[in-house]
Amino acid sequence: MIENSQFRTTSKIGLLGNAVTKLKNKRTQFMDLTSSQSEAIRYILKNHHDREITAADVMENLRLSQSTVAGIIKRLEGKDLITRRTMDNDNRKSVILPTEKGLRLDNKLRQTAAEVEAQLVSGMTDNEIETFNTLLQKALDNITKEN
Repeated sequence: MIENSQFRTTSKIGLLGNAVTKLKNKRTQFMDLTSSQSEAIRYILKNHHDREITAADVMENLRLSQSTVAGIIKRLEGKDLITRRTMDNDNRKSVILPTEKGLRLDNKLRQTAAEVEAQLVSGMTDNEIETFNTLLQKALDNITKEN
């Protein structure tokens, strides 16, 4: 017989994920963004100087499905935060670039991310935060190594 206590870790991680998403949605609402949209635009803003960003990059980095990323990109484009252009070496792919309006969100998005992070680790020592992040990364690696 399987005991309920065997599911406590996945249950708590699920609850934590939901709570973080809810908090991020609340904190990004004033920018007219959802948690997922804010993560996508933050990824684009952080990386667009170094290389060409595609929808596949966003999918891989945020670990979201193609249909989810397509919807996020469409909404960010509709909000004039990003634009797309055809990739120079492959006309079938689009490069995602932030617009001026998107670039202006960078500091607000960083501040919001810092606030959410501070609330998440509130009351933890630096050592506990380091351990927490190490364990979260191990758990993420365990879940994603087969996918």
